[in-house]
Amino acid sequence: MKKQILRALVPALFLGAVAVHGAPEGKAEKRVMTPTERVAAARLVAAAMPGKALKDWMTAGAFSRWNDTFGPLTKADGSGPILEDFFAHALLLKGPQTAQSGIYAFYNPLQDNLFLFQTDNVDRVPRIEDFVFMTGSRFRGETPKKGEYPQAVAPTREDLDAVLQKNVSAVAARFHKMFPDSEKNFSLASLSAADDPEQVCANAFLRLALLRRFVKDEAQADTLKAGEAALLLWKGEEKALKDFFSFPADDAYPAKVYAALPARVKQGMLPVLYFKDKKQETLLGFASRVLPETLVLVKFRAQGKPLFICLPLSEKFVCDVK
Repeated sequence: MKKQILRALVPALFLGAVAVHGAPEGKAEKRVMTPTERVAAARLVAAAMPGKALKDWMTAGAFSRWNDTFGPLTKADGSGPILEDFFAHALLLKGPQTAQSGIYAFYNPLQDNLFLFQTDNVDRVPRIEDFVFMTGSRFRGETPKKGEYPQAVAPTREDLDAVLQKNVSAVAARFHKMFPDSEKNFSLASLSAADDPEQVCANAFLRLALLRRFVKDEAQADTLKAGEAALLLWKGEEKALKDFFSFPADDAYPAKVYAALPARVKQGMLPVLYFKDKKQETLLGFASRVLPETLVLVKFRAQGKPLFICLPLSEKFVCDVK
C-alpha cells in the first residue's frame, strides 16, 4: 500500500514545487497564481526575512498583537532563527474560504509548532488579520508529562519517521474537523487564548540546540558522512542512490521517487536533523525549503550501507498511510 501511494505521489510532489516556483526551464506557462499559491509563496519570503515579511503580510492590528506576544523572536534587522526555521520547513494546510476571508495553517513537524491564521481575501495576497501560534501537541489535545520532550523534536520511544507522520496526520485531521471546507462563517475565536509563546520557543530552541551539535568538533566524522550523502542528494541520480544506500524492506523504489523531484528541490537539500543514539548510530535529516513536504532521513549504521528513507509529509500521504 505504501509503495502504491508513493507511486501516485510522484507527480503530486513535482506539481507542489511547480506551484510555488513555476515550471522547469523551457516549459514556462503564463497563468495567474491562486490565493493559496500566493500564501505558499509568502512562506518562502517569511523564511528569508520573517520580521519584514510578517509586518507586510499582517494587518496593522494583527501585527501590533504579534509584536506584543512574539516580537522578541525577531531582531532589529528583521531576522530571527526560530521563525526562519519555522517557515522554512512549514507545511501549509488550507481551510474554508470565502471571497472575504479564509483559514490557513502552517505546521512545522520538526519544531512541532503550529501557526493558524485567518486572512482578509480581498487583497491580492491574502493578508493575515488574526492568528494563533501554538505547539502541535497542545493543538492535538496532548498533555506531555512534566520534563518530557516532544517526541518529534527529541525522539526516544518511536522511530522519527513514524512520529512525524503521526503528528502531521493528527494535526491535519483536527484542523479540518475544526474548520471544515464547507463552513461559511468561521473564526479563530475558540483558540484566542491558545497562544503559547513559552512552549513554542522551548520546542524551537530544543530543536535548534540539537541541530547545532552537528557543527561541533566531536561531530566531524558525521559531518563528512553528511557531505557525502548531500552530494548524492543534490545530483539526485537514481542509480547512484541505489548503489550507495540501502532501503527499507530492500525496496529501492524511494530512490525513484526522489530522483523524480525537480532539480531545484534536490539542489536545496540541506541537513536539518541530527541525532546520535546510544549505539552511536547517526540519523541525519535533509530537506529543502522549496518543498518541505519531502524529508529525507539517512541512518548511518555500524555495518552496511546507510539506510535511505524518502518521507513524504504531505497531508495526502500521511492521511492515507496508517
